[in-house]
This record gives sequence, C-alpha cells and structure tokens, in this order.
Amino acid sequence: MRVQILKDFVKQHFPATPLLDYALEVEKITTSKKPNLILNVDGFIGVAFVDMLRNCGSFTREEADEYVDIGALNGIFVLGRSMGFIGHYLDQKRLKQGLYRHPWDDISYVLPEHMSM
Repeated sequence: MRVQILKDFVKQHFPATPLLDYALEVEKITTSKKPNLILNVDGFIGVAFVDMLRNCGSFTREEADEYVDIGALNGIFVLGRSMGFIGHYLDQKRLKQGLYRHPWDDISYVLPEHMSM
C-alpha cells in the first residue's frame, strides 16, 4: 500500500522516472518467480530519490551521482529510523514505563579465550 501511494505521487510529480521504471520491470520478473520478491518501500524510496536527483534540474548528472556515491541517501533511512525511535521513547514516557532494554545476556558474546579482545 505504501509503495503504491508513493508510486502514484512520484509518477504524477517527478519529471522523469527511468530508474523507477526499470525497478518496476525487474519487480515484474521477480514476482513472477516468487510472489514475495517485491520492490519494498525502502527500495522504492532509494530509487525515487535517485530519479529525483538526476532529473529535477537542480543537479548535473555528475553531481547527482556523487551524492549517491558518497552515501548521502543513507541519511534518509537513518532519519526514518530515528523518528521511529523517538516515537517509541515518547510512548514509553507517556505510559510511564522505562525505556525497553534487551537482556544483556541475550546480546553479549562469549568468545573462546584465545579470541578474547
């Protein structure tokens, strides 16, 4: 559902979507082999942002590709995860609960002595 809403928006408002069009063609092939091999929302956002950078008219192709190469789009995903974390934190405060902490012994690693740090 989220991908469809974003796809409708991008198709209506972006000047060109060659990378998205390619990704959607790939999705047709992958879903014909296995129904759950879809273009998910993270993949869609990545493809759409590259199309936007390359086709909005504000950047040369080289500038757009440089932003992609240096990993600038990773900030979009970090931002989304950060907002989710803030939401969880505020929910815990609203419910007057402490922030969830996973049990330490479930995440700590015990290495053989010859491999210890």
